[in-house]
Parts: sequence; structure tokens; C-alpha cells
Amino acid sequence: MKVIFVVDSITELNNKINLLRNRFGDNILFVVKANILKLFETYGHRANAIYYNNLTRVIQVLLSKADSEDTVICYASLNFDNNLLNKFISKIGDKSRVVNLMPRYNTYEKVCNSAYNIYVKSLFKVKDSMASPKLQFMPAAFVDELLDTHLGNRLFEINENLCVNISLEDKEINNSMKVKTNLSKFGILALIIALVLTAGLLATIAYWTVNYLVILIFTVLYILDILVWIIFMCKTRFDQRFLK
Repeated sequence: MKVIFVVDSITELNNKINLLRNRFGDNILFVVKANILKLFETYGHRANAIYYNNLTRVIQVLLSKADSEDTVICYASLNFDNNLLNKFISKIGDKSRVVNLMPRYNTYEKVCNSAYNIYVKSLFKVKDSMASPKLQFMPAAFVDELLDTHLGNRLFEINENLCVNISLEDKEINNSMKVKTNLSKFGILALIIALVLTAGLLATIAYWTVNYLVILIFTVLYILDILVWIIFMCKTRFDQRFLK
């Protein structure tokens, strides 16, 4: 079994590496975020690959250089411990199914996930599984399929008979499973447009006669701006989950 360890954090790094070695053996490949490479090397390890904003592509190239085998992808930013790994390994079983780590989402997050998945399904005809990318087991046959298409596809929904999901009650671990969505430059642009529209509306109210047509125009512009903002936020979230 091969382990791809994505080093996107150096918190308790050696402890996490030792946990992985105790459970999966020494066949660990380190994919290190570029801005922490030098710090990573001070721990006495060597990077097998380095990434900037193209993590999925880098892992796919790394996996394609050798024969496909059962593979675990794990991120250093996940707060995993012995209990989580024990549960994870018990679900791997005969290695015939994909094993995902599924975060617990609150009501607000579920609403956002639903809107986000409308965007994803409209583009790809399938939903995001909403599983964490930070810990996943993939059988060799599944790895082969991904290498023939795109490694990011590992996060799309698949037949429930072909995968098993794990959830935990621990809040700290649960929060570390999730991928944070940063505001993109397009999202910032949408916010600027909203401020300009607001300034324009206030100026219209102050200096001109306001009628139903003016209100209708500004209402439509606000709605369009909100829709554009939602679309760009969904795109940003997709890119961060599937590509970066």
C-alpha cells in the first residue's frame, strides 16, 4: 500500500508521520507545499514532489510514475490520531471499496453545500460527495480509473456500494476535515459592484425622483450581482477542493 502524505502544515509533523508509518508502513511519498518546503526539510525528510496551487495535478503525475496500487491520501493539516486511523483501517477491510472521511456539517453549511452542489451538478452531471479530501483510501482499480481521467474525480459521488464513509463526533478533528473557502478576486469584485450599486441607489434617492422603474432596475442589478457572487464562490470552492 502506498501513502501520499500532503504536507500543508508542519504542526506535529513527525508525530503524524510516525502514526502513518506504524499503520501503513514506510512506503510514504511526501508532497510538500512550496512555502513550507525549507521548514519541512529541517525535520530530516525529503520531498517527493512540491506543489503551489496545482496539488491534484502534482499527485496525479507522481502516481502515474509507478504501477497502480492501493493508495491512501492523507493531509498533514488533518488532526488525526490513533483512534481515527484505527477506525479508518477497520473500514478498509478487504480493500475493495473507497473509504472516505465525511465531516459533520451544521445547518448553515448544509444549505451552502446544497447551493454549491447545484453548481457542480449543472457542470458535471454529478454531485460533489462532500467528503473530506484529507484522508481517503482508494483501491488500485479505482486509482487506475482516476489516472485515466482526473484525480480530482475522487471527490465526486460514487455508487454507495463502492464506498464507505466515516464520521466522528470530535469537533476539533471534524473542523480540520473541512477545506476552507477563501474569498476570490471575483468575489471581491462582486462585493465592490454591490457597494457601487448602493452608492448609486442612494444618489438617485437624494437627487432624482424615485419611481417603480428605478427600483425595479436596481433590484434586478442586485439580484444579478448576488447570483454572480454565488457562482464565483462555488467555483472557488470547487477549485480548492478538487484542484488546489
